[in-house]
Amino acid sequence: MKAKTAQCGLWFGARLATICNKISLGGLMPVMAADLGYDVKSQGLLLSAFSLGCFLTQVLGGVASDRYGGKPMMALTLFMLGFGSLTLGMTNNFPCMWLTLLIMGCFEGPSLPATGVLIVRWVPCGERAFATAASEAGGPMGALVALFIMPQVAATLGWRIAIRMCGGGTVLFALLWLKFAASSPEECKYIKTTELEDLRAQGVLDATPLQAKKAEKVSPFVIAWRLLRIPSVWAAFLGHTLFAFNRYLLYGWVVTYLVDGVKMGVAEAGRVMFWPSATDAALSVIIGFASDRLVRSGRLSLTSVRRLFSTLGFLGTGFGALALDWSRGTVAVAALVTIMAATQSFHCAGYKVYYGDLSQRHTGLINGIGATLGVSSSYLAPVVTAWLLSREGGSKSLEAWHSVWLSVFAVGVAGSVIFAALSSSQLIDDRLEGSRDVGQELAKLGGSMMVKDAGDDKIRVVV
Repeated sequence: MKAKTAQCGLWFGARLATICNKISLGGLMPVMAADLGYDVKSQGLLLSAFSLGCFLTQVLGGVASDRYGGKPMMALTLFMLGFGSLTLGMTNNFPCMWLTLLIMGCFEGPSLPATGVLIVRWVPCGERAFATAASEAGGPMGALVALFIMPQVAATLGWRIAIRMCGGGTVLFALLWLKFAASSPEECKYIKTTELEDLRAQGVLDATPLQAKKAEKVSPFVIAWRLLRIPSVWAAFLGHTLFAFNRYLLYGWVVTYLVDGVKMGVAEAGRVMFWPSATDAALSVIIGFASDRLVRSGRLSLTSVRRLFSTLGFLGTGFGALALDWSRGTVAVAALVTIMAATQSFHCAGYKVYYGDLSQRHTGLINGIGATLGVSSSYLAPVVTAWLLSREGGSKSLEAWHSVWLSVFAVGVAGSVIFAALSSSQLIDDRLEGSRDVGQELAKLGGSMMVKDAGDDKIRVVV
């Protein structure tokens, strides 16, 4: 097995572990609240503490991942999440629980930027959609563990045992990560020379000390300021923000819609929610593979492929919401909820992998800023939904949901238009670092630069 394939498996496992720890409390909250006597307000404070911690550290985690590599940042995340879940299973004190969740969120914040850095440093451009999808597939699988398996364990053995099992498993995986993960192919102890040379030939390895030296000399604050002035970067930022709005609106409210609006039973709604997560995980991998095949075929430019799949993701969710608004039968509603989740998996070949197209040396910072905007949007989505529902009679009225699904459609259309208008898969590292002619400076050191034209994109290979 290739070292690159092993790394993809580790990224999948890391995503599964982080998501499982992140949302496990949501699945265990009914049992835990009944055990500890927490009211709705207390439950809300606990559930929001983790996200607050993520919001505070994603940009900082991105900068650290760019500088120190994705492996140590992800290792720190995994260990702290594991120990945090173990701590939650041993305390009855509300302030201690809230602080533990806040700290866990702070250490989980760097996980997404760290993964982005790892993918860029390990995977050639024509294979990144599949690698991104394989990594992202760990998210839905982690959700399945947290929201379906752990509640069953809690019902049998208690919520403390369930959350300790999650924490203990995460610590064990963190040890596995320390042994086998690597921040780059050059640091991998078990990679073969032939694979290393193949990655170098495909332009994955940044072999020039000049470029790395320039990247370290420029302040992250200067890089961040320059980022905000580049339209193609805003394609990723706004795409991420609008995707997160629809994603977390569905995560937070679709069960309420099924139970209050469609009048499903709670158990039936739970069975319905199994399929969106399973479909999302499976389809993400298929879409990633198809996207990479399309990139390597040369039939479309890299930018056109990213635009195609993001448009399918945004519009699929939007039109699915309109169809959901018109549907009344439980079977049709269940099918549409699954289809909406499935269309969101197209973004693995769209804006999510597009982050890596923009930069090789500042991927973590760009991911961190985008993820921070995404978290902000995920806070806004449930607030807007609650306001729309309360304005028109509450969640038990199907008429009240019309405005909610219309807003999902509007966000989907806006996302597709904005991403298509602003996206451009050209490397921006030189612009961020203020380098106008890296080729001339390389020539002074005896190096050379080859630029391969790929339509409206430029793929740079340094030799």
